[in-house]
Amino acid sequence: MNPTNLDECIAELEKSLPKELIEKLKNKEIDPVSLHHSVGRSMRNRWSLWGESELKEWFKEIGIFHPDDMSGIILDSLALHLRGKPINLKKQVKYYKDYWEVMKKAPKNGTFHMEKKNGKWAMVV
Repeated sequence: MNPTNLDECIAELEKSLPKELIEKLKNKEIDPVSLHHSVGRSMRNRWSLWGESELKEWFKEIGIFHPDDMSGIILDSLALHLRGKPINLKKQVKYYKDYWEVMKKAPKNGTFHMEKKNGKWAMVV
């Protein structure tokens, strides 16, 4: 059964990920972002985040539309949960929404990159 919300994602990952990986996340030995191309890719594919699924719809309802952002929230939330920290979903959602607001202003033909400046996303051309 595929998860349909964030709590179910966390529960599924706690059951399915290797214990040593769970411990490394819990003890801050690895950063959740380092799992983007492994665990993150597996979640995006297996849970149909690139296609249609109840989980994708749940994320769309809270304003998250890109599968990479969805898997990022799931991995960050898992790490925070394991560390006994608040997940603060609203803050995570705002982080991605702010990023995409800045990206709307990106030059169509040009080189740029994104940086966090004073807690806000900024485009550097």
